[in-house]
This record gives sequence, C-alpha cells and structure tokens, in this order.
Amino acid sequence: MSMEKFKNPKKIELIIYGKYDRHTTDRRYAEGDLVWVAIPTKQIGENSIAGKLQPHYQGPCRLIKQLTPNTFTVLRINDNIQLGATNTDRLKPYFEPIINKRNTTVTENDQTTNERQRTTTNINDESMDDDLNLQNVK
Repeated sequence: MSMEKFKNPKKIELIIYGKYDRHTTDRRYAEGDLVWVAIPTKQIGENSIAGKLQPHYQGPCRLIKQLTPNTFTVLRINDNIQLGATNTDRLKPYFEPIINKRNTTVTENDQTTNERQRTTTNINDESMDDDLNLQNVK
C-alpha cells in the first residue's frame, strides 16, 4: 500500500466518508410518524453492563415536533411520557402489524407472512392433515 494517498488530508477525508456512507441509510421522518427509540446501554469503561436479553428499543413512540432536520421531540404512546429531544440515529421506523382472518401476521413494510401450520382433523372423512403430511386413517 502506498503512503502517497495518506499525505493528502482531503483524500483521507473522502476515504473515511466513503466507508461510513457505505453502511448508513438515509431515513426521513416527519411529525406524527410512529417509531421505535433505541435505549442507550450503560457502560463501565469499554464494557457494556446491559443484559443481552434486555430490550434494545422502546415504543411505539410518536414524533411530536421537529426541532432540527435530525432531531425530534418524542412521545411514548403507552404512558404519554415525553422522551425529550432525540436524534434520528436512535430512531427506527415502526410498522403496524396487519392481522388476516386466517391467523396470519403480515407487516406493511416487507409483506412477510408468518403462518403456523396446525393439525386439522375431519371426523367424517377420518383424514388428517399434519404439517403437509397427509394420512388416511381407515
């Protein structure tokens, strides 16, 4: 690796910004949007003291007022507590689940279907459908 590209601070800056931008997403929020808010983990030195089974986000929360392009005042809907000024780096979009009549859950953002197959028994035909394995009992 040549050392010439590290002599120019502008080139270094472009390399750093390019690597940072590769892994970020540009999310835009508006007043009234529903979001999840990240819960900051407590640290002692470099070690996190939060348990791995503790929740990482709280919500759903509603964005009340935009203070700057990247800062909003946030209201937690469950108990109507204002969480104060929150940067968009700590926000994640919230999507309401849609419940179908067939006991399936579909989310609006990716249309993922999460369906559990159940055992059904028909007494008249004495046939059983058990997780796609068909059996005829006679």
